[in-house]
Amino acid sequence: MNALGAILTCVFSILALTRSRQVAALAVLGATLFITEGQSVNLGLNFFALRFVEIAVFARVLSKRELSKITFTKIDRWLMIFFITLLVLNSIQLGSVDLYQLGTVVDCWLVYFGFRALISSTEEYTDFMRGSVYLLVPFALLMIFEAASGRNLFAAMGGVPESPILREGHFRCQGSFRVPITAGSLGATYFPLFVGFWFQKSCRKWALVGLVACFAIVVASRSSGPLMAILTGIMGWGCWVIRRKMQWVRRGIVALLLGLHMVMNQPVWFIFDRISGVLGGDGWHRSNLIDKFFLHMSEWWAVGMPFINTADWAATQLPWGGVDVTNYFVSIGLTAGLLTLFFFIRFLVVCFSLLGRTATALGAYGAEGRSLEALIWGIGCTICAHTVNLTAVLYWDQSYVFWYLHLAFASSMVAHVSSLLANPPQEAFSDSATLDFAADETSHPIYPT
Repeated sequence: MNALGAILTCVFSILALTRSRQVAALAVLGATLFITEGQSVNLGLNFFALRFVEIAVFARVLSKRELSKITFTKIDRWLMIFFITLLVLNSIQLGSVDLYQLGTVVDCWLVYFGFRALISSTEEYTDFMRGSVYLLVPFALLMIFEAASGRNLFAAMGGVPESPILREGHFRCQGSFRVPITAGSLGATYFPLFVGFWFQKSCRKWALVGLVACFAIVVASRSSGPLMAILTGIMGWGCWVIRRKMQWVRRGIVALLLGLHMVMNQPVWFIFDRISGVLGGDGWHRSNLIDKFFLHMSEWWAVGMPFINTADWAATQLPWGGVDVTNYFVSIGLTAGLLTLFFFIRFLVVCFSLLGRTATALGAYGAEGRSLEALIWGIGCTICAHTVNLTAVLYWDQSYVFWYLHLAFASSMVAHVSSLLANPPQEAFSDSATLDFAADETSHPIYPT
């Protein structure tokens, strides 16, 4: 760890420990954006700079008893079930605990529950998103500079190349991230969140700045995965006008996929190959990876299989011998089998279900309720963008932070809105008398049990 990395790590850690909840949460985001994985300390295990900030945040929420105030939801429970199953079945496959896998899970839990404790209300969510703009704008400007000059200023901290990859006459910029696709994913998945704030007049100016910054990050990355993710988020917002009829949209998507599967010469997952013919990118590799995944199901369905056994899945291999697994769903199956993959999909279904039911309930509360409904809808669009993006990338660098940040948004807002609707303060919703909710929270239709 060099001097710059050490200074930034200390500053963000101190902010996380001593300042307000909003500043503490922003400190984690700041460390994610402005410290590379090249900054680390070997303490027997490799401690990246970001991990020190994570530990500082978690120590803070424990010492201030902020973690104990969390209202747990089904999202929290299914996430824990998924990770526990992942660790247990992966250990059975390997015959011992994989320390790297364990470290990854610990990182995710620290980030997720740290954000859950720090962002637990609409006001805190709004303040955090407003503060995020002040971090995303300089990061976007650094990405633009990288695109224009072909020089990555983050190279001074190591872990990233000084000159980004040049493809078809354009630099594929990555900022502080390990690869362009994870850098672009940052902008692509934040974009739908800022759209939600456009529905609030007092937030429109900074929301517009956030949207422009996110779009610039996606463009600078020159990656088809983030482009597909941001288009997914935009399409999600396109469904806003028919949000009361989403069951027909879901059924239509299933029917479309089944129809394509029957009429295409290849399985429907080769749609990624067709899309890459329009947007560019390595869509054939993604389609081929999924195809091989299904063809070899007998080898991995129980507890997964060694990644090195994927060596013959494609013409190209990674230095250690296995294929480049650029799909999180495939990675889960190979790591810990079909049951773990099912639990992860179930976790996503629970996220979408609770967010949808929460948004629908808010729609009956007049203008104030619809404004809050838009924020919930934006979170749903972001989770959807992540879901599509995870078919093309693993969040293997610091990008896991904003994935679990956005999941924490989902769970915190579901819990907060459930509490509001169970006992709506008269000043919060002008039309609060239009619905009659039972006094017992557990009987509420969206209560997170």
